[in-house]
Amino acid sequence: MDRGLIIKNRFRMKNIRFTALLVPVAFTFLALTSGGFTYRMAITASCAVIVWLLTGPTTAKSKWYVITALLFSIAGDWFMSHRGGMPVRFIYGICLFFVAHVGFTVFCLKNGRVNWYVLLLMLAGFLAFFFIALRPALTQPALFVAVLAYLLVSCFSFAAATGLHLSTAARLCFAFGIALLVFSDTLIALKDFVGHKELDFLILPTYFVSHIVMTTALMVENNSREKSA
Repeated sequence: MDRGLIIKNRFRMKNIRFTALLVPVAFTFLALTSGGFTYRMAITASCAVIVWLLTGPTTAKSKWYVITALLFSIAGDWFMSHRGGMPVRFIYGICLFFVAHVGFTVFCLKNGRVNWYVLLLMLAGFLAFFFIALRPALTQPALFVAVLAYLLVSCFSFAAATGLHLSTAARLCFAFGIALLVFSDTLIALKDFVGHKELDFLILPTYFVSHIVMTTALMVENNSREKSA
């Protein structure tokens, strides 16, 4: 068989992998239209499976941090969506999402470094937001600590994402995914602690899409490394 044809067929097969992303996209549509937690869980779970099966050996060592982060996100989402008026479940959810951010951050540090300029800008903005807008509503010490710790790890994970040493497309994609996650969390804080609910309709879509975008980033990076191998 002609060598050029073989290379072309391999390229097509690699690109076919991206059709797997239609699975979490379909679950996103079902989650937004039905509101069922099963579909919400399926979005993140399918992203974890895609990262596991379709990112290959080029990211094998560090991709498990992303998979672990996605699994902790499912647990955190369960507590957040099943609060039932129990504040402790909100705190449990924050703690689980904190671990998820740690997983994303470790992945970034395994493949890059912290962008300290971005980190300082993020901390300046979000700490001001925390103490000016959120602090008055955080009357419980445990909630105060949980929210502050989560804010700090969110800033750190985004700064680490912008410092990834991956292909440009993969780095921008992963950083955008973290940015969407931080944006979704900010909207939750505005709703629960400040009372601003004008942008509530964006909370779930940005959260779901953040996981799909980060999954896409790993697939893009895997393809980039395979092409250069």
